[in-house]
Amino acid sequence: MENWLAFSAATVALLFVPGPTNTLIATNGAILGLRRTFGLLPAELCGYLVAIGAWALGIGVASQHIASASIIAAIAASLVLLISAIKLALSDGYKQGRSASRRTDIFFVTLCNPKALIFALTIIPFLRDGDVPSALPYLVWLSVLIVAIGAVWSMIGAGIARQFRLAISPRFFARAGAVILTFFAIFLFVTTVVRALHGQ
Repeated sequence: MENWLAFSAATVALLFVPGPTNTLIATNGAILGLRRTFGLLPAELCGYLVAIGAWALGIGVASQHIASASIIAAIAASLVLLISAIKLALSDGYKQGRSASRRTDIFFVTLCNPKALIFALTIIPFLRDGDVPSALPYLVWLSVLIVAIGAVWSMIGAGIARQFRLAISPRFFARAGAVILTFFAIFLFVTTVVRALHGQ
């Protein structure tokens, strides 16, 4: 996808789709507010870049030697999402929310986000072939879009919290986010197992 307009459109569309990272970013926006949540966006960016690099350069090579490498990685990702959901569910309002929604949670949830696989193998030009210098300008623009759209999701969460601040407690947002993360974890696990069974 070497056309910049097509690349930008595909990237924005994929990043805006609700997923585990966006869920956690929006939940943080609702619990912690914009200023604190903006401080988590570098962790999201790092998670995406590390995951994209791993998928493009690591898992691709491993899959040539270990047929089940991508399946093992996907199952591990679903477990990380489930652990993050449990931590979020156990958070208790503002006090616990500040510790339970720290940068490491954002990083690891993003690291396991299936969107990184799509970026690595289909959207970012040259990367799948290992041509990192040619892919670098696209990675820089992708980084800008990740932070910008992460900020939008932060504002969405904070806006919802302001709208319903008198009726809904921070604990509710934490539990709601945990439910959505659990759904993504189960969905990823089930689809991975089904794909593995069909591949046999």
